[in-house]
Amino acid sequence: MTLDNVRRLFACYKTDKELRAKLYKAEGPEGREAVLREAGLYFTDAEFAEMDGVLHVKCQTHDEAEEFFEFRNWWNMLQGS
Repeated sequence: MTLDNVRRLFACYKTDKELRAKLYKAEGPEGREAVLREAGLYFTDAEFAEMDGVLHVKCQTHDEAEEFFEFRNWWNMLQGS
């Protein structure tokens, strides 16, 4: 399920530096989509938006919420590039 791919990307956001580097280097939405597909993490913008609330609600501590907001801001920054 592609919704779960958003959760999986969030889970590996801090640890998978290679994936992050590939996403930074990807050219435009098509490039990011290709990187995500290659990693088995493809999802749509609508699915990201849907999972945004789900992931936020699951935060149990202030630190978890901060990490989530960092992830969301990172993804939004990539989308704008």
